[in-house]
Amino acid sequence: MIQSKKRWKIDRPDEELVNQLAKDLKLSTMLTKILVSRGITTSEQANAYLYMDETNLHDPFLFHDMQKAVDRIKQAIDTQKKITIFGDYDAGATRF
Repeated sequence: MIQSKKRWKIDRPDEELVNQLAKDLKLSTMLTKILVSRGITTSEQANAYLYMDETNLHDPFLFHDMQKAVDRIKQAIDTQKKITIFGDYDAGATRF
């Protein structure tokens, strides 16, 4: 068997905080462990994260050449061309 030269370091969230958030928010401890691991430590932060609305999102047109991308997608739709979407599979792991 090949032995890894690296060791995983798994953070253990504060169990008292996890249990308190789970109780306050009426959520599972599994979910609150994930929230605490992401740095969310208050009910207010958890609610803002879990029940986000569009007013909390950044304007996508702040990206360079976003209008060009929108125009190109519209053109593809209008001419019934296929559109391929590429994405970063682990983008959800980003910490805020």
